[in-house]
Amino acid sequence: MSNNIKHGLQIPCDIYSFNILIKCFCSCSKLPFALSTFGKLTKLGFHPTLVTFNTLLHGLCVEDRVSEALDLFHQMCKPNVVTFTTLMNGLCREGRVVEAVALLDRMVEDGLQPNQITYGTIVDGMCKMGDTVSALNLLRKMEELSHIKPDVVIYSAIIDGLWKDGRHTDAQNLFIEMQDKGIFPDIVTYSCMINGFCSSGKWSEAQRLLQEMLVRKISPDVVTFSGLINALVKEGDLNSAQDLLQEMISSGVCPNVVTCNTLLDGLCDSGKLKDALEMFKAMQKSMMDIDATHAFNGVEPDVQTYNILISGLINEGKFLEAEELYEEMPHRGIVPDTVTYSSMINGLCKQSRLDEATQMFDSMGSKSFSPNIVTFNTLITGYCKAGMVDDGLELFCEMGRRGIVANAITYITLIRGFRKVGNINGSLDIFQEMISSGVYPDTITIRNMLTGLWSKEELKKALAMLEELQMSMDHHLVG
Repeated sequence: MSNNIKHGLQIPCDIYSFNILIKCFCSCSKLPFALSTFGKLTKLGFHPTLVTFNTLLHGLCVEDRVSEALDLFHQMCKPNVVTFTTLMNGLCREGRVVEAVALLDRMVEDGLQPNQITYGTIVDGMCKMGDTVSALNLLRKMEELSHIKPDVVIYSAIIDGLWKDGRHTDAQNLFIEMQDKGIFPDIVTYSCMINGFCSSGKWSEAQRLLQEMLVRKISPDVVTFSGLINALVKEGDLNSAQDLLQEMISSGVCPNVVTCNTLLDGLCDSGKLKDALEMFKAMQKSMMDIDATHAFNGVEPDVQTYNILISGLINEGKFLEAEELYEEMPHRGIVPDTVTYSSMINGLCKQSRLDEATQMFDSMGSKSFSPNIVTFNTLITGYCKAGMVDDGLELFCEMGRRGIVANAITYITLIRGFRKVGNINGSLDIFQEMISSGVYPDTITIRNMLTGLWSKEELKKALAMLEELQMSMDHHLVG
């Protein structure tokens, strides 16, 4: 192509033309062509300019080829602020923040003054790595030594980091500080603050900020609304969550599947299965009738949506409806996951359809899904309730072979299963296994075990059990 430029076409053959060509290749994600053009221009005797190098550095960093970018950087004579900032951004994207900070120091040593974008790049990298302390120190360095005014992006990154570090008061103080300095929060800042207040249970403060956003004519986005709805659901205030969903829709912000799943989960947990199913039907209707205006505007249910509803139906004893939803999934192009199978196995066990539950459990491997602790516990519970404790025990052993660590539910289920069939020695063995594994029983399990032993006049075993439990707990406390 370069030969055509030089000999065959009436296009100026100079370094500026090559720079344009390299930039075009980089912009179109054709980095190999950009590098090839760079090689050809040097063979033709042209000297790459700062623009040439910076364009290629940016292209390499965007493609996550930062090590190659560093090699190219070392070929440069006089890099500028853009050069250093581009490399710092690439390093921070790869989590190599220490190297980025070293590059910042070298930049200053070379007599170059970092700008707002340079500092913002490093601050963002530090916050993403969880080093909020260093980010805050760099913010102060900007103001005191470099006399560069931080922008809203820098403040937002640090505020978000402070919330995640649990430094709630510091985050709130920095939010106030930025406004005192004439730097007004944007949607990102408000979202950080609202999510922070929600995570710390300060719902009224979060809602106050939402109203403040509206007054300042900063339109909340789906992330902002979803965070608040999630918080209200966790608080158990479903009415407010549903009201906020309507306010969200009225504001012209379309909920996404995360918003819908959050509310569906809350409705199911609160026993409002009918409301959840109506909402689900509205989601499906909005997908089918794309020409009409719907509240959910084509929000597509995902595997989590189906999992929430299947579990809710099973908990309400509506097994047929749950199976219908399960069978609908592949027709919608949705692949069931481990959670789906665990819920369905739970439903089959509740109906005493243990053979089908076992078949579904066994089929998971052929579908590339591995049962987890919940799946195992669900089937073990089914076996024990049916008096098939030996099958439950075999499944317990299978857990160990697969490297899945039993939890308190596993042990307590087996203990109850053995007691149900009158095998006090079996329940005692599992109890002792539980203690030796470092899993501690609840008071109900201890009382039931002691009652069982006393009824069998096994007082020595009861005392030995208490002594073993006491020693184990003492060791745990000392450790």
